[in-house]
Amino acid sequence: MSNRIFTSYVDAMLQAAETFKQLDPDYIVAPMLGSVPFIDAMAIVSQDFDISKVRYMPASSRICDVGKSIQRWYKGFLDDVVDSPHSFPKVMAIDEVVSGASVIRCLANVDEATQRKKRELRQDLVERSHSFENDVALGALRDIDILSENAYASQIAQIREKVLKGSYRDDTRSLHEDSRQIVDFIKGGFSQRLPYTTIGIEDSKKKDHRNLEYEQAKTAGRVIPVEIEKIITMDNPDYCPVRFETLPEPQGRGGYVRFSPKVKDYVLTPVYLGFLQSLARHVGKNPSDVVPATMARVFEANKYVPE
Repeated sequence: MSNRIFTSYVDAMLQAAETFKQLDPDYIVAPMLGSVPFIDAMAIVSQDFDISKVRYMPASSRICDVGKSIQRWYKGFLDDVVDSPHSFPKVMAIDEVVSGASVIRCLANVDEATQRKKRELRQDLVERSHSFENDVALGALRDIDILSENAYASQIAQIREKVLKGSYRDDTRSLHEDSRQIVDFIKGGFSQRLPYTTIGIEDSKKKDHRNLEYEQAKTAGRVIPVEIEKIITMDNPDYCPVRFETLPEPQGRGGYVRFSPKVKDYVLTPVYLGFLQSLARHVGKNPSDVVPATMARVFEANKYVPE
């Protein structure tokens, strides 16, 4: 490996870490397997990278039914971290890019899981706001006011007053009109919640021939590109210590699909440790102090993997 290629890798990791620092997400999702070395590298080369924000998501194309696996994992993650109407965490990711297809796969399935979560939250608010029990309906109206950041405070106050007076019992026209208004408030309140943006570490291999959907995602601001001459760690098991549980029988053409989404082991190869030590040496750190940041945390991914 040339010094130029190695320096390009370090520079890309520093740029990615700086982007995370500036945008300050609450969580950083690292699709496995490709992003695992990025997390370790950023933790070594950047003093500002916060490893505590990282959550590891099984997303390898060699996982059985990977799209559904991503959806189930991300929905479980959202169930854990969202506290509507008070807390909708800002989530970012980082992924390797050659054609861009893997990034699009993650975006599409994360979006599906996010929409499902928002539908559930919307339905809960709609049902509670239409309850015949005043306490339940008033609590829902308060949540809608918080969700919409008081954008419709006066309208909600009027609806609250009608609930307290029992006006809707005799005024069905007003009930239907206000009901439609409440649904619109709820839809608007959730519309911009839970965005997902990813840093794309772009290998120069297909610089001018990337996936059209990927380029569109960049234009839309959903992918923040970081150029790199070569992703040294890509498609080399020696550079990725995470091991998934193996399927009883390989699937797909040529047995390409071999794994379940469950993390089974962590194998720190001498090659990978040497790579991380070289990163430390390059930025003036003691290589003998290197401990992979991912080692103690990748098994946490199994929390959102169904048994």
